[in-house]
Amino acid sequence: MSDLKEYSKKVSHVTDATLDKVLPAETTYPDSIHRLMRYSTFAGGKRIRPCLLMATYEACGGNFEDEHPRLASAALEMFHTFSLIHDDLPCMDDDDFRRGKPTAHRAFNEALAVLGGDALCIAAFEVLTRTGRVDIIAEIAGALGTRGMLGGQVVDLESEGKEVTREVVEYIHLNKTAALICSSIRIGAMLANASQEVLDKLTSFGKRVGLAFQVADDILDEESTTEQLGKDAGSDRENGKATFPAICGMEQSKKYAQQLIDQACSDIEFLGEKGQLLSDLARYIITRIS
Repeated sequence: MSDLKEYSKKVSHVTDATLDKVLPAETTYPDSIHRLMRYSTFAGGKRIRPCLLMATYEACGGNFEDEHPRLASAALEMFHTFSLIHDDLPCMDDDDFRRGKPTAHRAFNEALAVLGGDALCIAAFEVLTRTGRVDIIAEIAGALGTRGMLGGQVVDLESEGKEVTREVVEYIHLNKTAALICSSIRIGAMLANASQEVLDKLTSFGKRVGLAFQVADDILDEESTTEQLGKDAGSDRENGKATFPAICGMEQSKKYAQQLIDQACSDIEFLGEKGQLLSDLARYIITRIS
């Protein structure tokens, strides 16, 4: 995993540098919203989605130094941060901490957090236009919409405190979390002009990795402390969330996450050594719960 650690640092560095360029300065009027946007974006995330995008881009023949995947990686982090700001709001999960820091609505105020999340989403689309790729914009719009992340969030909220089936939990996770992770991988392949056959295999990989990522998050919410997570631990249970541990139990959830990662890695065996970083990234998800 040492190569993965170094690669993650490298991707984080170039992603943060790009974000610093494309985000408005804190001193730009109205400065309050721009301070919030930067506060949340630079709160210390692992940049997993940019890592997946860049690793896929390179595995499909792209060059790490190219500008377009860097712009897309920055946009992905802006979309992801927008979703976290809104997810933490009192009308959603009402969380007080994110990545070890007060959530945006706590550090600033609720109205500004709503507007700041909106602003990041809009600005991210503007950044994507610089790639000149309408297909990339359509891809991410689909992942974020009611047939993706927003749809998953709706069903998540409507399922709170209710008895739900495993199928409902999978729907929530595949859309609320896995859709954006899968699109990170697909965008990397699309920017490298991968064939449809390669894109299909990477899509299967992405869905399984994204689902495993959320199953792992469900497990960590139960087994970790607030200090370890950097966010409110145990909030899923307190809010009556539809999670895999609640439906299947902890041990079965861990087995399922491992099974998903094993299947995902099988999906990209055709890449050979070029897919090693992607496999390592997938398996990193499991190390968080082992």
